[in-house]
Amino acid sequence: MVNVNEWLRQWHSDGVAVGIAELMYYRSKAAAFARHRKLHPPKAQTGALLSKTRGRGMEFDEVRHYQAGDDVRAIDWRVTARTGSPHTKLFREERERPVLFVVDLAASQHFGSQLTLKSVLACHLTAALAWLAVQRGDRVGALIGHPTRHVELRPQARQQGALRILHSLVEMQNESLALWRDADASAAVTAVPLDDLLRRAQQLAKPGTIIHIISDWQGFSDATQLLLQTLQRHNSLQVLQCSDPLENRLPEELAQQDIAISNGRQQRHFAAGDQQAREHYVREVSQQQQELLLQLQQLGLELRQFSAARPIEEQWPEVML
Repeated sequence: MVNVNEWLRQWHSDGVAVGIAELMYYRSKAAAFARHRKLHPPKAQTGALLSKTRGRGMEFDEVRHYQAGDDVRAIDWRVTARTGSPHTKLFREERERPVLFVVDLAASQHFGSQLTLKSVLACHLTAALAWLAVQRGDRVGALIGHPTRHVELRPQARQQGALRILHSLVEMQNESLALWRDADASAAVTAVPLDDLLRRAQQLAKPGTIIHIISDWQGFSDATQLLLQTLQRHNSLQVLQCSDPLENRLPEELAQQDIAISNGRQQRHFAAGDQQAREHYVREVSQQQQELLLQLQQLGLELRQFSAARPIEEQWPEVML
């Protein structure tokens, strides 16, 4: 089990504001993550990373005369009509898959009770997956958003693509954190950017893109489900959830006292000693999570959960990405 103070001291971090050094760290872990997955493949033979692309997975190469045995679906009818003899299209396998990270930095992501905020976890998770994709030779891009704006990074090859994502994560997470801490900020800060990001992803992602959607999913709705359904028609989706232990259940050792939650400027209290309040809290959280799982299951999507209370490398073998 990780020592929280030692881990934070290693990265010169407070677990609240993310820095570039802690995201660059995952560059050195990509080979180990990839090796672990190769030696211990997932039990279920489904998922975005098991297939290079969705659909044909090929790029157009050239046209030649039709030969016996060629797939009639590949006939180029325009060339055939122009030349008077049948021609067929040839395709070559795509060598670089586009990978897009949709990173939700909503206000609800700025919560954490042990190691880091969920928003910091989201940045770490994106960095780890980006370096892993680069190692495979894929092109990586991102849609990163908080309640007042978002940035778009089209997929780019090699480490330049990952570095762009890392710098944007640092900028956007710290910007979102500042907005959340500002007591005088507009009501727009309470908005949930996930649906807007998914709408934009429909325009940005080319068919066959692997899309990693990273959020705490607290703003999930019927509209979100419909957007996911539209996205997965031509893309492979990977759904990841950032969570914190305190969101799921209240520790028994706090049963006799109130819990204080602060953003650094304001403070609110939860009556953890009230048994009725505790039961209501657990019931509400459980119901919301079950509804989320059910709606994702209807889409054939598996939810992979990460805890902000533990480093990613301790959780990687469990989720088998």
